[in-house]
Amino acid sequence: MDSGNIVKVDGMPTQGLYDQEQILALLQRLARSPGVIERMIRCVEMMPDIERSVSSFEDRCRTTANRCDALEALCRNYLCPGNVNFSQRTMDEFSGRSQVKLNEPVADLGGDYVNNFPVPPGKRIRLTHQARPGFTPSHLRIDLNIAGGGNNYSDFTVQFFLVPGGVNSRQGLEIGNESDGNIFLNKDGTQLRVGFPEYRGNPLDIGSMERLAVEITNNAPGQNLDTAHVNVFYDNSRFYELCKARCGCEVPGSAV
Repeated sequence: MDSGNIVKVDGMPTQGLYDQEQILALLQRLARSPGVIERMIRCVEMMPDIERSVSSFEDRCRTTANRCDALEALCRNYLCPGNVNFSQRTMDEFSGRSQVKLNEPVADLGGDYVNNFPVPPGKRIRLTHQARPGFTPSHLRIDLNIAGGGNNYSDFTVQFFLVPGGVNSRQGLEIGNESDGNIFLNKDGTQLRVGFPEYRGNPLDIGSMERLAVEITNNAPGQNLDTAHVNVFYDNSRFYELCKARCGCEVPGSAV
């Protein structure tokens, strides 16, 4: 081969999708940008540090997520009124029930209230239940036993209350309308299934820190109300579904 002679090259093979003109244009752009190659080299050298930083960031994200899960579990157990006021054993015990009896007279209210049965004409009685986890009433049944076998149930009125219901009194907050006794009983004394009053078109919750109460007033002339039986039914699974949506309670069958 002759030394120093110019050799004509018809074409050089290229790899990928770039031809010689494109490669030449890229080299010209690099030549017109001083320092760009050095910056590219530094970026390549920094890749191991970037990868380590990304890995560290992912670990910190996992740690933060675990802490959030722990805080959520803490709030579930200590901010939910049911878990605050009742043990797990008590919550489990009530998880299979579907009825609340309002059979405890509330004493010493004064005025027209009596402390126990019978209820004379012109007087009233308030009945409630023991402290228990919350529930969402669906319907109710009431039985009124009038002295002498009377059946004029329209002489008696029934009013429900949520206690304390956000008010600073023993009376609580009224629920629904005051109803005549014949709303709940036929003339022959057979009970009627009556839906529980709703709040703004939705089921009304009786919270774990609240109680449901009923007041029965005797307006009958000359007849005592000997006894009354008030049974409130509820969908227990429905209540825990709502509770789970609000504060994370588990549905019955698992931890509540």
